[in-house]
Amino acid sequence: MNSSIHFFTIPALGSAQAQAELNQFLQSHRVVALEKNLVADGAASYWAVCVTVLEGPGPLPASVRAPGYASKPANPKVDYREILSEADFTVFAELRNLRSTVAQEEGVPTYQVFTNEQLACMVRERVVSATQMRAIEGVGEARMGKYAPRFLAHCQKTFGAAA
Repeated sequence: MNSSIHFFTIPALGSAQAQAELNQFLQSHRVVALEKNLVADGAASYWAVCVTVLEGPGPLPASVRAPGYASKPANPKVDYREILSEADFTVFAELRNLRSTVAQEEGVPTYQVFTNEQLACMVRERVVSATQMRAIEGVGEARMGKYAPRFLAHCQKTFGAAA
């Protein structure tokens, strides 16, 4: 089974053409993995996207499908750029980058650290205390002990210290 890697950069501002090109590429290939990171650089910010695809026609082989694979996702993807303000999305992106760093250090999937929804909740609720973080659905003592301190420090720096 031959695979190849393709890299894309999508400007954060004025990215309609680059987005259309990436979407066309994704629709015409058998995507095995997609990794994206926001490179924050003010007006020059961009998304760095790495796409791994299988060569040739046909559906994905069972050996590379995720458990519960279906042709259509059970839960629709949420575009947080659309539901968060520009300022909130910037903080959300910073938390996602922190999550990626922590996940790599720990050798775990990013969702095991915190899910996108949990990160968005931290931003929407302006979480600055352990009590507020514990109130987020799915954030229990294991996440509090292992991951919360770094995320709380970032939120406190961004939103102001806990009262």
